[in-house]
Amino acid sequence: MSVLCYNKGCGQRFDPENNADDGCTYHPGVPVFHDALKGWSCCKRRTTDFSDFLSIVGCTKGPHNKEKPPEPVKPDVTSSGEKKDLDDQKPKFNEYIISAPKPQEAIRRPSADEPMVRLQHKVSTSLKQALEKLKLSENAAEKKEEDSDEIKIGTSCKNGGCTKSFDGPASDSDVCLYHSGFPIFHEGMKYWSCCKRKTSDFNTFLSQEGCTKGTHLWRKKDNLDHFSSSV
Repeated sequence: MSVLCYNKGCGQRFDPENNADDGCTYHPGVPVFHDALKGWSCCKRRTTDFSDFLSIVGCTKGPHNKEKPPEPVKPDVTSSGEKKDLDDQKPKFNEYIISAPKPQEAIRRPSADEPMVRLQHKVSTSLKQALEKLKLSENAAEKKEEDSDEIKIGTSCKNGGCTKSFDGPASDSDVCLYHSGFPIFHEGMKYWSCCKRKTSDFNTFLSQEGCTKGTHLWRKKDNLDHFSSSV
């Protein structure tokens, strides 16, 4: 009988009797959210899209884990209404929250009555060359991607909550279990808008099986915004 793996970034089912030492690809670190970028502390990849964050392939090999992480214990309240201050009642999940350092001195805002001064743009020659090379390499990579419709082996499904990867043309016929809604983080609770199975533990949230059946999404479509103006 297959059981669910609770290693972060895996979420696949496995047979406990046939659990290889390198059968699981997961993240041993913790999620890091900083300046709209999302990633894992154990690897360097960062993204601004939450679906892409969920589909980041693990960076470590190891055996699957069937042990479900414990839910954070709520603090007990005595008859007098006081909460017990116990270390073991703190949330078990550690999430990195990085804040910018506060300025030592407040910066004085110039008066609006002062005359405007045009700032001179100074770009060094080395920076210009580096920007040109970067632009050329990005354009070449984009053109190569546009010209090729081939999906690489190992590409993760972009549907939220799906942990499957592309293994070949046969993967297109597999049923995709995913979340059709969007993630909601509110007052310490984490859940998907489509099924609302709430949890306070981030690992449990990541391992929640999808509530919708459909086809895999190997390549994300670009969103095009159309604007119209009237004179």
